[in-house]
Amino acid sequence: MAKPFRRVTEPDASAVTLCLAQVDGATTGEVKLADGRLFSTTGTLPVAQAFGIAVHVANESDREIVVIDPQNVWQPSWGTLIA
Repeated sequence: MAKPFRRVTEPDASAVTLCLAQVDGATTGEVKLADGRLFSTTGTLPVAQAFGIAVHVANESDREIVVIDPQNVWQPSWGTLIA
């Protein structure tokens, strides 16, 4: 069974952070990674592309994926999102 994703309110320096939003009816994503005390970002991408990048980076670096989703756009088909 796939590991659940954890909901957070701010980027987590020890994890891959996937930030979700809905803009003009389209769901978008942005991946943030800590580089020391600063975060680097992919910028806004289509959600499928952002999700794919987050999963790839998390698998390669053995990190958890955390999700910022203030608009509640998470879809159950993507996996389990826990508080």
